[in-house]
Amino acid sequence: MNNTRPLNICYVIDNLSRAGTEMQLKLLLQNLDRNLVAPCLCLLDGQSEQSRALEPEDVTITRLGIKRLVSLRAIAGALRFRKFLRQNKIQIVQSFFPDSIRFASPISKLCGVGKVLGTRRNIGHWMTRRDEWVAKFYNRTFIDQIIANCEAARQSVINQESMDPSRVLVIPNGIDLRRFADCQPWTQTKGQPTMKIGMVGNLRDVKGPDILIDAANILLKQNNNLRFVIAGEGTRSQYQAQIDQLRIQDQFELLGSVSDVPKLLATLDIAVLPSRAEGMPNAILEYMAAGRPIVATHVGGTPELIEQRRSGILVDPDSASELAAGIQLLLDDPLLAASLAHAACVQARGVYDIHQISQLHANLYHNVTGIHE
Repeated sequence: MNNTRPLNICYVIDNLSRAGTEMQLKLLLQNLDRNLVAPCLCLLDGQSEQSRALEPEDVTITRLGIKRLVSLRAIAGALRFRKFLRQNKIQIVQSFFPDSIRFASPISKLCGVGKVLGTRRNIGHWMTRRDEWVAKFYNRTFIDQIIANCEAARQSVINQESMDPSRVLVIPNGIDLRRFADCQPWTQTKGQPTMKIGMVGNLRDVKGPDILIDAANILLKQNNNLRFVIAGEGTRSQYQAQIDQLRIQDQFELLGSVSDVPKLLATLDIAVLPSRAEGMPNAILEYMAAGRPIVATHVGGTPELIEQRRSGILVDPDSASELAAGIQLLLDDPLLAASLAHAACVQARGVYDIHQISQLHANLYHNVTGIHE
């Protein structure tokens, strides 16, 4: 493979942000071997200050400024995108999210791009019948293969979109282990006065912050030496109101967006993810890399990361009492908590290093084009 020229690949996404898929794409772009892959980035919109601030260096980027697919701006953007593909001699286009896939895939095929790839990073909990119908049409007409980030997401593509199983592949999310170099697996400190329990996730219903708040209320009735935090973007008002109504505002804090996640995780005694639906959650990978004892809901790709009572505790979704019981189990058994944290850390550092995951992407790109060493 080292004797071949790098493949020219264009990644298409709506905008960049600190959400999971966007940060995974940025991490991939930063770590792809430039001897194997020459990446370009097309942002369907890309005009916001946040998106611009997150743009990776040493990657050719175009911003189309498209906010609605049915618009005059979208027509102009399509012409610019076609020109961008031809100027950069793009051999593969990989798109993320429905709007970017629906925009980029047909144009790429019409321009003669060799392979057009889609992605699936969730279990399709959001899809309507119309979404499924559109996805089936695109899969038949424009998409060569779909990359899922876990087996649960792969199965959702096969079941919801009638995609040929041979055309849906799994490459898991990766993690930059260098960010967690200073994090050691959790051990309980003697005489520890309080235990800190936290969650990293955007303040959205699907992530279940309300469930953690209710679980905290249950736990605090038994032990007032607990402290809870949630780090993530989103509308805080409804969750702060829930905290205030339960009168636990002295023990529960909404931190908003946190730039240094490893530093935060190093302060946690238990890391929680009470999601109602997931693909492969980046938060769990971060918890694992930081060596935290984990309690998470048994949804989507989470059980592919967490083995029950070996690398974490899995509980039923949408149940504050189940979540509270899982957390209490680790509070009562610090030896178990330390064992789970260590096993999770070993697994993250042995399997999900972004350099290994980037290599898997490069191998796939060369395989689908038939260009090998």
